[in-house]
Formats: sequence, structure tokens, C-alpha cells
Amino acid sequence: MNLKRKLTIRFSLHFVFMLFVILFFIFGSLVFLGDKISESEMKYDFTRAYKDHLEMEIKVKDGKIILSDVIKDAVSYKGGWLQIIDENGTVVKGYNTPKTLPSSYSFTDILSKSEEKFRTHYWILDLDNKRYTLLYGEKSLSEGIMKKFKALDQFPRIDSDFKSILKEEHAWLQVYNTNGDVVESYYAPKDLKFAFTDILSIEKSPWNSRYDLSKYYSDEKNRIYIMGIFNPYKNPDSITDGLINKNVVEGSIIVIGMLMMLIILFAILYGNKFGKPLLHILTWVNQMSLGDLEEPKDNKGRIPLHNKRGHLHKKYNVFKDHIHSLNTLAWRLKYNEENQVRMEKTREEWITGLSHDLKTPLSSIYGYSMLLDTDVYKWTEEEKKQFIQMMKEKSIYMDELIDDLNLTFRLKNNALPIRLEKKDIVPYLEDIIENTNYPNIKFYRSTKPVFLHIDLKWFTRIMNNIITNAVKHNPDGTEITVTINHSIKSTIIKIEDNGIGMKRETINKLFDRYYRGGNTSEDENGSGLGMAIAYQLVKAHGGEISVESVEKEGTTVEVVFHNQNK
Repeated sequence: MNLKRKLTIRFSLHFVFMLFVILFFIFGSLVFLGDKISESEMKYDFTRAYKDHLEMEIKVKDGKIILSDVIKDAVSYKGGWLQIIDENGTVVKGYNTPKTLPSSYSFTDILSKSEEKFRTHYWILDLDNKRYTLLYGEKSLSEGIMKKFKALDQFPRIDSDFKSILKEEHAWLQVYNTNGDVVESYYAPKDLKFAFTDILSIEKSPWNSRYDLSKYYSDEKNRIYIMGIFNPYKNPDSITDGLINKNVVEGSIIVIGMLMMLIILFAILYGNKFGKPLLHILTWVNQMSLGDLEEPKDNKGRIPLHNKRGHLHKKYNVFKDHIHSLNTLAWRLKYNEENQVRMEKTREEWITGLSHDLKTPLSSIYGYSMLLDTDVYKWTEEEKKQFIQMMKEKSIYMDELIDDLNLTFRLKNNALPIRLEKKDIVPYLEDIIENTNYPNIKFYRSTKPVFLHIDLKWFTRIMNNIITNAVKHNPDGTEITVTINHSIKSTIIKIEDNGIGMKRETINKLFDRYYRGGNTSEDENGSGLGMAIAYQLVKAHGGEISVESVEKEGTTVEVVFHNQNK
């Protein structure tokens, strides 16, 4: 799988995971904010509490009902009380309940419940697969005072006793007729007058009013009596909403802060998972461009992407192939660099040797020419012919040396034309072996013709170089055998000897252009190009050449020509 596909799959999976986490976080945040709002509303006005929120805050464990601290704090905030009543009317749980409240209720008690000292509110809750009634109450001062008034025999007639109770309780009374006019007023604030909508609104939301009101209607006088007192539990919706909004803002800030932290965390995780290896790779490539092939390390001398055991961390496996490729590239560059140094050294040695090989025949030619040119001694015709023959041989040798050098560069640049012809190679091998003038060569020829598509000139050069190399670099008396193994797919020519063999270093460098074998004596002529030329010519024919050698046992050179017999 290529990097593009790996990264696409990995990023897609991580994006889906991140999206899931963010959606889960948003959902949790909404639940958190909803709970915060419900908790705030319940605290500042318990009657605003939602049924679902109450069911969350009230638990049933081992048959016992347990109230959360949130419920207790909200009930206590306005000095209220609550009772939880089961379907049989039994109070199974109470909190902050006055002693005057009953511990159980009958069918009629529940439906006709009218507690004069309290304003009540109820919810039907489903807890542990059972239905309960939650009854909540808050003190109503005006209702208690009105109860005292009703106990007076003369009520609703206003007398001194009535006025004394008003003063005692710091209360006031207004009497309204059918037109809504105040016909009587006792201790009421100046210019205070209620419309019927005001009274209905106060009855619906008493916490919004400055006054705690109770009313009494007299059929006899067709009057409505409004008794009021300063409301100690006044908590207007505007204030409550402001407090709730404050909590919502605080909760939102917390949620946004956590979301930012989550985003930063994801950024750090993704930066570490994808950015770190990419930065490591880019740093490595940059170092390579500057010649430093070693993998970058941190301040502690460790490779950042590796674990303590020196292996690649699993989380960076997506880059495993590319890091491996960089390691391979670094190794190859280092190898090529070292090989280049070796080649330069070998080439310098080769040039030194080649200069010596050229200088020696040139010196001979120069020497013989000086002898022929001197007037001090009169050379005979025979001596002159010998000198000229020696100069000719040295010139031929130099020409061949230069031709070899030219040939190897043409082969390297694929500039040598190969003209293939179908030839029986057996007679040509016999001629090559015969021309070596070496007596200890045995040729195990095929009884049938062996046809190959070859360029005869260069085929002859291949075989001649290999056989001559075997003769030249072994002591006299070394036995050399040439064998042809022919099959439908290929033809294999083996040149084997039982000579001194070669070292591993010589084997590895045998086909290098500038390498001259260590077994060559100083008085032997050679360019060091013979086996390199043979190697390149075999490759030009589409074949293969290999060598095996053991010191003091001998050498085998194997030349393979593929699919040549048709």
C-alpha cells in the first residue's frame, strides 16, 4: 500500500474518531449546560424545577429514597419543605417538613389539600418503576394572618382587635368593591391600588411581587378583602433569569475552555503522530543533501522515532516503508561514496601502472631509434632488422593498449555496435585455444554443432581475454579445461583451471575497469582491462559471466548465453 493510500485511510479514520469525540463532547456539554440551567432554576425558584431533572437528582437505593445535595440546598434556599408520597398516600421521604404536616394522606386529603400557611406545588415522578408525588411548600405569611382574621367572630367587620393584629404583623388591608375601587384602607401604602390582572399575576407568580397577598370575598357585602404584607421571599424573574444566565455564561466558558483544550490536545497528538515523523524525514533528507547520511538523533543521542529497544514505534508504522527506504538510500549512498573513493584510488593506481606500461615500450622505441641514429657504430643489416622488429612489437603493444582503453569506454557508453550472426562456436573456440600456444589446455567439445547468435569479432575477444587471463596469472604447468554445455534455454561455456586461485578481494574486483590483479608480475604487460572488457562484451550479447575461485585450488569462469540457439 502506497503512502497516499495509507495517509488517506489513517487521516479518514482519525477524522471520524475526532468527529465522534467532538460530537460526544458537544452532546455532553449540552447535557452539562442543561443540568446547570435546571439546577440554577431549581435553586432560585424550586417551583421551576423540571420533572426529568428531579428524577435525576432523586435516587432509590435498597427501597429507600435518597435526595441529592442539590435538592436539599434548593429546598433550604427559601426555607421550603418537601414530602414524597407513594401511591398509597404514605409519606416515604420528607425534608425540612414542619411538625404540623401529616405523615400520610387519604384520597380526599390529597385532592382537597389546602394548607393555609403554605403555598404548595407538586410533581408526579417515576422512580424505580413506581409512581410518587413530590409535594413542595413555602411559607405564606399573609395566609397565616388571614387565618387569624377569619377566627374573629366579627370578621369581616373591622374593629380595634383587627387593627391590632394588622399592626402586630406589620400588615395592611384594602377593601375593593365590584368596580375595583378601594373603599376602605388600613395601613396600606399611599396610592397603592391593584387591578384584577395584578392580583391574578401575583397569585400565579408570588415571587415576582413586592407584597405577599391573601384575599377573602364577602358575599354579604359583595366586597373583596385584600390583605398584604412585605414579601420576604421576593425573587423576581429578572433576577432569577440573570443568575441563571450568569451560571449559563460560566458553564459556557468552562465548555469552550474544555473544547479549546480538546482541540489543542488533538493538535499535539496529531502533530506528534504525523508532524514529528514528517519533520524527522525532512531533516534527514536535508542532512543527506549536506553529506551527512546518518539518521538524525535528539539531544540524548537517540533516534526520535525509535523505542527503547531501537525499533520503530508502532504509532509511526504508517511511515515504516519510507523510513526503511531512506535507510536503504543512506546505505546505498554511503556504499557508493566509499566505492567511489575505492574507484578513485584504483584508477590512480591503474593510471600509474598504465603509464608504466606505456613508458616501457616508449623507452625501448626511443632507445632503439637513438641506436640507429648514432654514427659511432655501424650496425649490420641484421641488427637493424632486429631493432626495427622490436620497435614494431612495442608499437603494436601500445596500439593494443590504447584500443583496449578506447573499447572499454565505448562499451560503458553503449556506443559499440554489436552485429549478431548465427555461428557454430566450436571451430572458433578450437582456433582460439590453438592460438594461445599453451600446451595444457583441454577442450571438451560438443559432438554436434553449437549455434549461437554472436558478433564473431567480440566473441573471439571474450574467449581470448578469459583464456589468456588464466594462462597469464597461473604458473607454468597449470591445467586449463574449456567445456561447452548446451541446452534449449542457454549455452554455458566454462573455463576452469587448477592454478593458484584468487583472494575474495580479487574476485569482487575482477571485472572492475581499473583493477589489475595482485598476481601480475611487474615484468608482465597488461592494461588491467581484459576481464572488464570480457564482462562488458558478454553483457552486450545479453549474457552473464561469473567467477568462482579458491586459493591454491583454482578458478572457474562461467559464461552464459541465453536463448541463443534457434
